[in-house]
Amino acid sequence: MVTITIDGQSYNVDKNQTLLAAAKKCGIEIPSLCDVDGFGQDCILCDVEIVGKGIVKACDIQPIDGMVITTESQILANIRKHSLERILQRTNTNCSVPPCQIACPANVDIQSYLYFIANNEHLKAIEVIKKTLPMPLSIGRVCPAFCEAKCQRNLVDEPLAIRQLKRYAADIDLKKLENYTPVKKESKGKNIAIVGAGPGGLSCGYFLSNEGYNVTVFESMPQAGGWLVTLRYGIPEYRLPKAILDKEIDIMCRNGMTIKTNTKLGEDFTLTALSEEFDSVCLAIGASQASEMNYTGSDLDGCYLGVDFLKDLAMEKQYSIGKKVAVIGGGNTAIDCARSALRLGADTTLIYRRTRDEMPAETYEIEEAEHEGVKFHFLTNPVENIADENGRVYQLKLETMALGEPDASGRCSPKPTGEYTLEDFDTVIAAVSQKTDTGFLANEDIELSFSRWNTINVDEATMHSGVKNIFAIGDFRRGPATAIEAIADGRKAAKAIDEYFGGNMEKLYTESFRSRNVERSHLIRPEHAEKLKRVMASIATGDNTQEIDAKLNHALGKLLRVKMPELTLAQREQSFSEVETGLSQQAAIDEANRCLSCGCDAGNNCKLRHYATDYKVDRKLFINRATPLAN
Repeated sequence: MVTITIDGQSYNVDKNQTLLAAAKKCGIEIPSLCDVDGFGQDCILCDVEIVGKGIVKACDIQPIDGMVITTESQILANIRKHSLERILQRTNTNCSVPPCQIACPANVDIQSYLYFIANNEHLKAIEVIKKTLPMPLSIGRVCPAFCEAKCQRNLVDEPLAIRQLKRYAADIDLKKLENYTPVKKESKGKNIAIVGAGPGGLSCGYFLSNEGYNVTVFESMPQAGGWLVTLRYGIPEYRLPKAILDKEIDIMCRNGMTIKTNTKLGEDFTLTALSEEFDSVCLAIGASQASEMNYTGSDLDGCYLGVDFLKDLAMEKQYSIGKKVAVIGGGNTAIDCARSALRLGADTTLIYRRTRDEMPAETYEIEEAEHEGVKFHFLTNPVENIADENGRVYQLKLETMALGEPDASGRCSPKPTGEYTLEDFDTVIAAVSQKTDTGFLANEDIELSFSRWNTINVDEATMHSGVKNIFAIGDFRRGPATAIEAIADGRKAAKAIDEYFGGNMEKLYTESFRSRNVERSHLIRPEHAEKLKRVMASIATGDNTQEIDAKLNHALGKLLRVKMPELTLAQREQSFSEVETGLSQQAAIDEANRCLSCGCDAGNNCKLRHYATDYKVDRKLFINRATPLAN
């Protein structure tokens, strides 16, 4: 053994190893690509400065007693940055983030977990997922799948079933005797308060409890899970069984996160008291109030707001709906209301003032509603609810609309035409938008900054409100959005809180420095897949037509997008049982194998991407023009 000094600290190390290896055993990571295929001794990232020797490669020298080494300096940083730029300029270097991951608000390393599913390594898949998305059981059922819209497989046939594969891996993990739980770090001795047990608040608490913080989540409702387009009270049972949600929340709490329900901010405690009692506070209060549609007769009996209807469906079940239900709106909440009313036995029509193309609801949700029997009136807007002799709505006066110029949302704005129709309905559910209840600030001295949409202003990178130790995430800052976006906010807030207290929560490296594979996607054509199918059909063999068709369909099943097994229409009638029943093992493996692997094979573990980010390499120097799918 010899004694050396690294960055001012003395260490006893084995002299029969490289300085690079010795430093690593001492807990000092010197940047290096020496062990990465294709770089070897040419990377010069592991340069260090040794007294009496100058700048040398740490992989080329062995420790000597009394050696004094500097691993970080401005000179070394400049050398490493220049070396990284040289490496990234190589034509065969791939350091890209795939389009699916870029499209995911939570930056889930999709390509990596698809690789593990394809290789039947489900534990590794769930470990990758939970680094950024701690609720795959739920999100795998309800996510709008922004990733699939950008999947380059769209250029061939259909995108990968990414959402459903995420659910598959999570379902497998749930069935195990011991579900995957990250190793909890040593206690930080800090207490964190989170207000709101929706997906954003739960995720923030999950990441912080894993880092060793004492986390308490305060929830105003009887159970955790969140409102609206979140999980507990907004998404119906047929999309997300609450038994599944309960199990997922239980798993999330295994590293010590505590949830206190029936405890409301502004009534049971104040924000000022919370801020003083806890080391940090994160507001994840969501957008739980429905936005009213104030037109003539909107307050009649039989008229409900979408959020209230879904909440009642999940809790009291006291609302009475009739035989003919009109749902006003075009978003996911409106679709959920319509499909739920249908299950309650009502003849249901969704009324939307724009066309189908402008509907903000997810396409697959619209298609499922149509498939189940929901009717649609497009370019139609209610102007009056007409009451019967008992004061209950029995008829709607509807105005025909026409599309005008695009508005601030980018969609064509609807214009009234002055043409009206009457239609019989005995229940009207208005599901047009939601807003945050900010009544908790009424008697507070704390002044938070709000936008003109009554959403809180925060630092986009850290989620900090700019006031004391208060952070804010999810719908409270975005307005009504999705669960996956709230989860993304939750991780950002957790990372910022951890950094403030000197922690070392894992950093995400999601900036592309090359796009070698993606830039070639323009070479892919749908006719390639059609030609392959024709060739496969021409060589299919069998004793009869039925046998040939069966073999061909089996082979095509490995080429085309998997079809998620679902309940039949007859099974769905007046039933809130989960519609999607889950992928089989072989179907999941075949589907994951359809991935084109557009990004770096190392995924978020790409060392080159890590170093290029840390040393602030300018990606504009060599990022190639890519041709990802248009918005």
